[in-house]
Amino acid sequence: MTYTVQRRLGRGAMGVVDLAVDADGRAVAIKRLVLSGSADQTARARARIRREAEALERLRHPHIVPLLEVLDDGDDIVLVMPYLTGGSLADALAGGTPLTDGEVRAMTAPLLDALAHAHRRGIVHRDLKPANVLFDGHGRPHLADFGMALLRDATDGLTLAGALVGTPEFMAPEQARGEVATPAVDLFGLGATLLAARTGSGPWGPPGVEPLVAVRRAADGEVAKLPRDLAPDVRSLLAKLLQRRPDRRPTAVEAAALFPMAQPTHTLLADRADAGAPMRSRRLRPLAGIIGAVALIAVGLVGMAWTRSGAPSSAEAAEGSPTEVLDDATKRSATTSTTEAPCTDLPYQPCGEPPAPNTDGRRCLGDTADYDGDPATGCEAEPDDLDGTPLVDQLEANLVPADDVDRYPTVVEDRWQLLCDGTLHVSLTAPGGVSMRLDVLDRGGEVLGTTVSSNGRRSTVSLREPSCAQDDSTTLTVQVRWEGDERSAEPYVLERSGSW
Repeated sequence: MTYTVQRRLGRGAMGVVDLAVDADGRAVAIKRLVLSGSADQTARARARIRREAEALERLRHPHIVPLLEVLDDGDDIVLVMPYLTGGSLADALAGGTPLTDGEVRAMTAPLLDALAHAHRRGIVHRDLKPANVLFDGHGRPHLADFGMALLRDATDGLTLAGALVGTPEFMAPEQARGEVATPAVDLFGLGATLLAARTGSGPWGPPGVEPLVAVRRAADGEVAKLPRDLAPDVRSLLAKLLQRRPDRRPTAVEAAALFPMAQPTHTLLADRADAGAPMRSRRLRPLAGIIGAVALIAVGLVGMAWTRSGAPSSAEAAEGSPTEVLDDATKRSATTSTTEAPCTDLPYQPCGEPPAPNTDGRRCLGDTADYDGDPATGCEAEPDDLDGTPLVDQLEANLVPADDVDRYPTVVEDRWQLLCDGTLHVSLTAPGGVSMRLDVLDRGGEVLGTTVSSNGRRSTVSLREPSCAQDDSTTLTVQVRWEGDERSAEPYVLERSGSW
């Protein structure tokens, strides 16, 4: 088919994106990729892309932006996709106002259903982020840029200028470590995207965090603590999606079952937009007048504003809409809820009793933890809100949940020393019965000193002034994490003294 280019929408590391119309006048977004390498390499990559595109053509889902066509244009590869008019989630968040719990709920079920559809077909996205969540004219969310996942595979050994598999701010820990990407990376990416939508900050830090810092934090699995003002169901879901270990994250189908929707999945956003609510929904409504020439597809060419066109395929029609594509467990729950079910004890809820504190009967909620092993007390260990507080002289805090890592900035001044012997001392006293590690990090995340405190014994890191010839004033990070398997909700004590 022939396409007439209307205007340039964006430019990124892999090429350019243009708005075009087809022979019938329908708007499409065309992404032009420039392959580099020898003639033999590019020929092999082009042939494999053609084969891989067949899998993408089977991704026909109401909440996935489809790949319509793959074209050869000289040495370039051209991807053709529908053009959505509602902008991206990244656009909606650009004003600095996070979404509400209700708006996050409204997006969650459609996106989980879209992921489940892709994963059943063996396709892993690997780069979920706000720029890859696009909205149509009714405010319905769509996952975009599945094409890039397969193109990265198809161009193995061939350089796509500046290409990265994943975006550091939303990358799963195993991705940052260079491990094989499984469907679990998409669940983490979705959790990171929803967290950014709700709070304005991702799991590895606020917007603009240095990529190398984000990658290091991701590789270490140092997920930021979830804010305590989130709605309990939203907080619980995010805690599950953002698990450090991929085997502890639910599948897309399991997550959908854990997060029942009170509204139809095509969503609160659409309902509010249709009702003319003043607001935040309007950021997700057609942005043609605002986005116009930019279309804010920004995304390093991934967050293209596309629109779904054409009738559903027979496979799509058979599967139905997201509200119809319920997993078997949810269907069974819906059909048997009015019948008498046998009473069964749950780990934290004896038959006929209410759930234990901070649990849903089966597991801990949010960032709470069960440190004493007593089901009757539930998840008695609750996190504090001190992580990130500047360390001036002394503070007390705890490490909850079990994989928690606390970090505190501390300002170090360079004071005049006659003998050039300025020394900074940072001490940790762990509670009885457990061990904790103290690390002092520089601005780049390098460890300057480390020690372990065990069973109530105070342990200290002492750092000498780096140089006598220059001003060494800086801000360091004091980090506390678990050492060993024993856990306690009792507070540890951090102390700091001295300077350079």
